[in-house]
Amino acid sequence: MIPDEGLVILNPRALALSPGALGGVGLLVYSGSSANTAATFSAQGITYNVNNRMLYNMINLNPTFSLQNYETVSSRYFFTRVKNADFNYTSNPTIIDSNGNLLYTQMIFNPQTYITTVGLYNNTGDLLAVAKLNKPLVKDFTKELLVRVKLDF
Repeated sequence: MIPDEGLVILNPRALALSPGALGGVGLLVYSGSSANTAATFSAQGITYNVNNRMLYNMINLNPTFSLQNYETVSSRYFFTRVKNADFNYTSNPTIIDSNGNLLYTQMIFNPQTYITTVGLYNNTGDLLAVAKLNKPLVKDFTKELLVRVKLDF
């Protein structure tokens, strides 16, 4: 089930199983070509697919019809330590003019950056995940940060 999209994906072979512990409903699924007239019928000028109509009637006429869905979400926490001497300078190239001089002199004597994103890499240097922070964290030589990243998969 994908409730946000209003979509239900059904397995016709599972539905054809007899009712019981395996969750079947005993639906006899017509597997012929949809172009075959036996696969469709018309009522009040509307053409229906036999399988779709049978399933609709089964849900609509059965007051005990229910669906079961589950999803396993695994979580893992990663802690990233940013030492006071690390990440105090920006990597943004727009702070340097065409001659290679800093446009903002405060970055010389009192650099201050804002951490907005944390990247998680594997041992070979491949980026595996990116975490965006709720709000930028101010970083300078006087601060050390510990960022907790929760990865759901």
